[in-house]
Amino acid sequence: MMGIGMDVETSLSWRGPYWYVGRCPIRQNSNDIARDQDIALLGLFERSISPPDQLPAAIIIDIQQIHPENRPGFFEWLTDHVRRLPCDVPLYILTGSQDAPVEGLRPIAILERSVPDDILVMLICIHQRALMRSEEARIRRRVFGRVPGFGAAPHYSGGSGLMVVGVSGRFLEWQAASDHNVEVVGAFDGNMATEFMAQRAFDAVVIDSNVEDTIDYMQQIRRDARFASLPVLAVCEYQEDVVALFRNGASDVLLGRNRPETLNRRLASAIRLGKRRRLADRVLSESHMWLRQQITIGGLDQQRYEAYLETTANAMAARGLDLWEMHLTPENFNLPAPTPEDAAELNGTLLSVADATSRDEDLVCLVKGVGPVAVLKNEAGTLRLQKRIHSILAHTVINP
Repeated sequence: MMGIGMDVETSLSWRGPYWYVGRCPIRQNSNDIARDQDIALLGLFERSISPPDQLPAAIIIDIQQIHPENRPGFFEWLTDHVRRLPCDVPLYILTGSQDAPVEGLRPIAILERSVPDDILVMLICIHQRALMRSEEARIRRRVFGRVPGFGAAPHYSGGSGLMVVGVSGRFLEWQAASDHNVEVVGAFDGNMATEFMAQRAFDAVVIDSNVEDTIDYMQQIRRDARFASLPVLAVCEYQEDVVALFRNGASDVLLGRNRPETLNRRLASAIRLGKRRRLADRVLSESHMWLRQQITIGGLDQQRYEAYLETTANAMAARGLDLWEMHLTPENFNLPAPTPEDAAELNGTLLSVADATSRDEDLVCLVKGVGPVAVLKNEAGTLRLQKRIHSILAHTVINP
C-alpha cells in the first residue's frame, strides 16, 4: 500500500491493453481484460505494423530493452501512434540512473525500472484519474467560463516550484538539474517543507536524506490533503531501499547518481504532472464555488448544463466510458414530493449530501427547471451516492 494520505485509486478508470516494451505489469484485478490482449510494441515496430485501435490503459517502455541504434526510429514510430490516439493516456519510461533520456516523447512519468508491479498499476490508476480531472477542468472552463475575482489558495498560486527536502549538501545539483523557470526552494525537514508549501505553489518534491528520514518526511507531506497528490521523488543510494520507498509513498525513486540530462528529464516530467494537477485543482475549486453561487439565483441555466453534458459525454466516450447522471429528486428516493415551502431546504440537503459524497471532478449542481443533479464518472459513484442519500434522508426527512 502507498504512503499515508496518497491520492490513491484502486481500479482503472478505463480498461484496455497495456502497450509495453520489456515490462508488462501483472494485473491486480480479475475483472480487468485478459493479459493476452496486451501489446508488445517492439515486435510491431520491427514489422512496421500499427498497434490495434483499442485505447490502451497505459504505455510502458523500458528503455534498456531497446537497442541504442533502434531508439530514434522506435520512438519516432511510437510518437506518431500516440498522437493518433483519441485522448491522453499514461505513458511511462522505465529507466536507470545512467540511461540516456528519451527524445520526442513527453511521458507522464519517468520511473526507476525496479518499481514493483502493484505500485506501477497503482500509479497508472492515479494518473488515469489525473488525466480525466485535467480534461474535466478544461471542459468546465470552456463551458462555464471563469469566475471574476476568484482568489486561489496560496498553494495553487505562483509559478512552478520544486521543493527539496533534506540536508545532503546537493542543493546546487538540484538547481542545476531544474529548468530555469522553476524556482527551487530548500527545507531542512518535513515540517519546514509543509510550511513553505502552504505559502506558494510547488509542483514536485525531492526528498534527499537517509531512508528513515525520507519515509518520515514523505508521510508528513502525504498526510496533508493539500499535498497528497504532489509528485514526490525520493533519493536513495542502495537498490535494496527502492521498494520500501515506493511502498511508503514515493512517486519515483532516484537511485544513485543520475546522468545530468536524465535527471533533468525526470524532474521535468514530475513537475509537468504536478503543474497539470495543480491547475486542474484550481479550476475545479473555482467552478465548485461558482456552481454553489448559482443555487442562490435558481440554478444553472439548462442550456449551459446540456452543453456540459454533451461535451463531457463525448470526452468520456473516447475512453469507452459512460457518464452517469442522477436526478436528486424526492421521487427517485421513494419520498413524497415536498411542499413549495420545503422544496428549497430539501434541495439544499440533497446537494450537500451529494457534494460531500462525490469526488471534486464530479458535477453537483442545481439546474433551472430540472432540480438538483449529480453527474458522475463511474457507476460505483452512483451506488455510493444513492446509499448515502438514503441514509441521510431516512433521518432528516422521513423521521420527524
